[in-house]
Amino acid sequence: MKALALFLPLFLTTPLALAELSAPAEAPAGSTIEVGWTGAEEGGRIRFLDESGETWQGAPYAYLRNGKARLGVPAKPGHYQIGFQPKQEVTARTPITVTPVSATLEAPGEVEINETFEVTWTGPAYSQDRVRVVQGDGSPLQGGSYTYPANAKGNTLKLKAPIENGNYRIIYQMGGETLASRELQVGGTTASVEAKPTVQAGGDLAVFWSGPDNSQDYIALIPAGADSRPSSASYRYTGNSTGGGVTLVAPEATGSYEVAYFTGGKVLARQAVEVVPASATLEAPEEVTATLHFEIAWTGPGNRQDRILMVDPADEPTRLAARYLAPPEELVEMLAPPEPGEFELRYQTAKGTVLATRPIRVLPAPVDPGSLRVSLASGSRIAANSAVEVILDASGSMLQRQDGRRRIEIARETLLALVDETLPAGTPFALRVFGHKEADSCRTDLEIPLGPLDPTQARAKISSIQAMNLAKTPIAASLAEVPNDLPGITGERIVILVTDGEETCGGDPALAISRLREGGTDLRVNIVGYSIDDAGLRETFESWAALGNGQYLNAPGADELAGAFRQALEIPFQVLAGEQLIAAGMSGGDAIELPPGDYTLRFRRGGEEQTRALSIVAGERTELEL
Repeated sequence: MKALALFLPLFLTTPLALAELSAPAEAPAGSTIEVGWTGAEEGGRIRFLDESGETWQGAPYAYLRNGKARLGVPAKPGHYQIGFQPKQEVTARTPITVTPVSATLEAPGEVEINETFEVTWTGPAYSQDRVRVVQGDGSPLQGGSYTYPANAKGNTLKLKAPIENGNYRIIYQMGGETLASRELQVGGTTASVEAKPTVQAGGDLAVFWSGPDNSQDYIALIPAGADSRPSSASYRYTGNSTGGGVTLVAPEATGSYEVAYFTGGKVLARQAVEVVPASATLEAPEEVTATLHFEIAWTGPGNRQDRILMVDPADEPTRLAARYLAPPEELVEMLAPPEPGEFELRYQTAKGTVLATRPIRVLPAPVDPGSLRVSLASGSRIAANSAVEVILDASGSMLQRQDGRRRIEIARETLLALVDETLPAGTPFALRVFGHKEADSCRTDLEIPLGPLDPTQARAKISSIQAMNLAKTPIAASLAEVPNDLPGITGERIVILVTDGEETCGGDPALAISRLREGGTDLRVNIVGYSIDDAGLRETFESWAALGNGQYLNAPGADELAGAFRQALEIPFQVLAGEQLIAAGMSGGDAIELPPGDYTLRFRRGGEEQTRALSIVAGERTELEL
C-alpha cells in the first residue's frame, strides 16, 4: 500500500488550505487599519461588509499586497465584518466594531460678510477631514470656505465667511459624518468710497474708503451700473493702501463710471464718477538744429506714460524722438534727429490718443563743429551731503540662468564691484533687498542701513544674498521706504532700482515715485531693467525713471548691468547759449558736438545748482571735469 500511495495525484494527498483573516477586533471611525491574511488563494481584495456580511456601495476596500492590506475604516460607528473577496464571492470573514470618534469647534458666533475668522478645533485630524462653512440646514454651500485640520499649525485654523447675510454652520466633517457643529451668523458690513465727481481721461483719481479691509478687498473704477470688475478696469487692493486711500487710473474712454468697494466679488459701496475729455498744448521753436537739444513747453493732463513724440507725418510708425512727461515739470528737453526735414511734435497719451500737435522744422547740423566731453573728477562722484541707495530684486525670477549662471549671482557680482571699485569708501550708502527671505511674500528689508560705506562689511552682506523661489516683487513698497532709509539727507538722494520683472504685490510704483518727489530734497530714481525682453515693460520702466528725474538703463546681460551701475551715478547737465538750451547729456558719456562759441554748463550737485563757463572751438574737443 505504501508503494501505491506514491502514484496517487498530489491533490489527494495535500489538504486544501482555507484563507484566514487577522484584523483588530475594534478600530476608531475613519482610521486606517492593517489586515493580514493567510491561505492558498491568490489575488483579490479585502473589504468592509455590513453586520450581516453583505457588501454595499462605497464600502472601503483595499487590494492585498504580500499577505496584508491597509484598509480605511468607515466614518459611521457600528458593527461590521471584514471580508476576503478573491473574485465575486466573499470566502472569509472576521467581525470588527467601529468605535465613535469626537471633535469640538470653538468660533465666533457672529462675523461680517467675507471676513476671515479663526476656529479652534479638536478631532482626529485624518488627512481628508475638513472644517467647513455650510448652509444653516447643513447642506453644502457653493464656494463655501473650508480647510483641512491635518494641515493646520496647532489647533487653530482660518475660514472665510460667505458674502451673503444669513444663518450658516461650521462643521467638522469626517467622510460623510459630521462630528461637530456650531452656528454662525453672518451679518452685513458697511463701506464707503469718496472721490471727486469728475476726472480727466487717463488721469489719476484719488479715492478715500472705509470698509472691512478683508483679505483681497479692493477698490475699482467700473462702468456705471456694473456689478463686477472688467479685466481692463483700474483697481487697487485695500491692504496696499495708506491712510484709507488709493489712487486709480481713469480709462481714456469718456463716459459714466463708478468707484466701487468690492469684497468677495460683491459691491459694498459705490459712487458715480464722470470721465471727461482731456486736452493739451505744445509750445516749441519753429526751427531747431539737427543733433542739438531744444525745449518744449506743454500743458495737459500729464498722466502716466503720457509723452511728447517727434514723428515724420510721411512715415507714421517711425518715432524720431520721444520724451515721457514728469509733472509738475512743465518743460521737457528733446534731441533733434540728425536728418533735416519737416516733422511734427505730438502730445500722446499712454493709450495712443493724440491731444495736441505742432509742426517743427529741423535744420541741417552745424558745419565744422567742436565737441564737449564732461567727466567727474576722481573721488568726487557723490557729494558729502548726498546718499546712494540700491534696491535689489532677489525674487524668484532672479533664479533664472543666463550664460550658465543665475541672474542673482551676476547681480551680486556687479554690486560687489560697485562697493569695491566705483563708490569711494565713506560714501553715504544704503542697501534694500526684496524677495530673499520668504516665499510667496511681499517682504522688503533694509539690509545695510544708511551710513559711511565700509566695503568689507558691505561685501559680506551682499555675498550672503540669495534669491528665493516664488518670492514676489514689491517695487512700490520698497520705493516707499526710501525716505525712512535715507533720513536727514539734504543733498541728492540717488536711488538705483535693479529688477528683472514687474510689480507683483499690487503696489503702484509710479505713485510711490511721485510721492518721493514731493519729499523736498533732490531725487534721482534710476531704473535698471535687467534682462527685460518685454518692450511694454521697458516703456513702463522708462516712464517711472522720468517721473523720478532719473534714467532708465537697459541691461540685457552682465556687462551692461555693470555699466548701468556706474552710469546711474553720473550727473546730468545742460549746455546753454544765453538762456537757450543747446545740448544735454550725462557726465562720463560720449562727447557731444556743438557749434563753435561760448556757452554755460549747468548742473546740480549736492542739491545745489552750479554753472561752468566753456568755449567750443571748431574741430577741437573740450574736456570739462566736474
